[in-house]
Order: sequence, then structure tokens, then C-alpha cells
Amino acid sequence: MAPVFSIAVLLYPGADVMDFSGPVEIFSTRPQPGEPEFKITTFAHNSPVKAGALVYVPHASFAEVESRLEEYDILVVPGAHPDMLKTFIPSEEGKQIAGLVRRFAGLKPRGETGYRVVQSVCTGALLLAASGILAGRTVTTHHIAYDALKQVADQAAGGESGVNVVRKRWVDAGITEAGVRIVNAGGVTSGIDASLWVVELLVGKERAALMAEVAEFERRGEEGWGV
Repeated sequence: MAPVFSIAVLLYPGADVMDFSGPVEIFSTRPQPGEPEFKITTFAHNSPVKAGALVYVPHASFAEVESRLEEYDILVVPGAHPDMLKTFIPSEEGKQIAGLVRRFAGLKPRGETGYRVVQSVCTGALLLAASGILAGRTVTTHHIAYDALKQVADQAAGGESGVNVVRKRWVDAGITEAGVRIVNAGGVTSGIDASLWVVELLVGKERAALMAEVAEFERRGEEGWGV
């Protein structure tokens, strides 16, 4: 039987709706009847959570996911407006998220699946940067937050972080020492492109193509927005 990948999707007040709903749409798409390849758990510090014009009731609390973090194969971290993140990142909740990301990046992949992926969408990359895991890597985010991403990464490093911010739809930023792959999506809808690439990585190109077809989404590759 094919492995089922467990996905934890972070929600927080002010998070961009498409940043998390785009990946959720792709990972929950089942082109054929049968067992799903992906099992999704949304989680947040509080419930309900207001994001944009909508209110969400997450599956689990932050503490619940944190307590069994090793059970998850993919962690999806959405973004928000950069001005909001300036105050959110240094908050207690922001620090806890950075700690969760850092710990996840240090967990070896589960033997049943063989993969572990932390995926940021849009300015969610700033939350990854705050955890310190982007130091020395080539990364991306929403095009209005390139400078902010570098700044947060440098602050987390206590100096020059060596982060190289590029204009891409998505970036495979490499793997951590524990074997966790880091993927950054650019702005908003780029999270769909990145999610389809993750599907291709984990379960194959044919399945990713079927998911894109069901979603009626034309894959756009890595080339950055507006290029």
C-alpha cells in the first residue's frame, strides 16, 4: 500500500487565504477513487481564526500539533501582509511558530514515507527566516517582501545570513542536515505551483499532472512572476 503523507497546515489571524487554501486544494485532490495520498490537519493557536473575509475552525490546536510534530511529513506555512508580520514575528505566537519550524526542520523523515518537507507560501518565508533555517540558502517570497526576507534572515543569524533572494515562482531551497527539504513559494497563487511540485516529488509526475488537470490549473514552472 502506498504511504499516506500527513500534512500540517498552519493558520493564524491575518494569514492570506489563498496561501493556505491553494495548497490544501491541491493536496486534498483525489484524481482517482481510493485512499488519499495526503491527510491534512489545519492547526492554530486559537479557534476560530479570522483570515481575510473568512473565519476558520482548525482541526487541532498549536499545542496538539507541536506535541506530535514527528507524525507530520509536510508543514505548510502561509504568509500575511509584511506590515502585519513585522509585529507578529516578535510576538509570543510568532516565536513559538519559529521554534516549531526549527524543530520540524531537525526531524528526520519518517521511515514509512521517506520524505519530510517544510513549505512556505508567499511571505510565510519570513516565518521560516525567523527560525534561522534559511541561512545560506537561495530562497523566494512575494515580490514586495524580498528586502524584508533578507532583513529577517539576517536578524535571525545575528549578522549576515548568506540568504540569496531570487525572483522565482517557487524555489527548492535544499535539505537540512536531518534530510528535511525546504520549499519556498512566491506570492499567493504560487503556492499552488509549489504544491504540485511537492506532489511530483513525493508521488510522481503523473499524479501531479492528474491533480493539476482536476483543478484545471496550468502549471507555470519556476520562472518568477512578471518575468
